[in-house]
Amino acid sequence: MKKRINKPNVKRQIKGIKFIRSGRGFSKSELSEAGISNMSTAKNNGIPIDMLRKTKNPENVEQLKSIAKDLLNLKK
Repeated sequence: MKKRINKPNVKRQIKGIKFIRSGRGFSKSELSEAGISNMSTAKNNGIPIDMLRKTKNPENVEQLKSIAKDLLNLKK
């Protein structure tokens, strides 16, 4: 049974007002920093990927690191 993966947070700032919303998926840079280099492996394991996003949020990277640790334990 697959683990439920929460969608990432996306932060924006417009005219000094900060907005935080739920995103469509993780960016490529967040995945690579978390140690997940293969995009097809991430998609097959249920990790949402947003190909249009270029930003990198530390909260999302920490969430991905815990997910990657669980995925590596399941493969062994």
